[in-house]
Amino acid sequence: MKLKATMAAAIMLSTMAFSTTASADTFTLGRTILLEAKNSHAKIPVPLCRNTKSIQIKAERDVFLTKVVFKFQNGSSRVFQFQRKLDKNEKTDWRRFSYERCVTDIQVHGRAEDGSAGIKVLARR
Repeated sequence: MKLKATMAAAIMLSTMAFSTTASADTFTLGRTILLEAKNSHAKIPVPLCRNTKSIQIKAERDVFLTKVVFKFQNGSSRVFQFQRKLDKNEKTDWRRFSYERCVTDIQVHGRAEDGSAGIKVLARR
């Protein structure tokens, strides 16, 4: 009986350990506010080079997101097209880079629905 209880406890602890490591790989790469109702863009400077394999955009207010441009340490860039409306607290799907990249600058293009819209860029390794 003690063996079953010990095994059950070990399984519970191992699943908890895996779930915390998976969420620990997700971090905030940057945030910005789009201030105008017309098409505009906002820059997010990344002070330190942050290595990431994939990104996700979260709207902190209603926004129409057109595209996000990522610039990397080697000078190249990558554009993700969205062309969609995001409601408050809605997230996009994860978009992957080809391999782990060092992000140095982000430009978010879109328009705010209510005059201002908060955007949060999440990243995963």
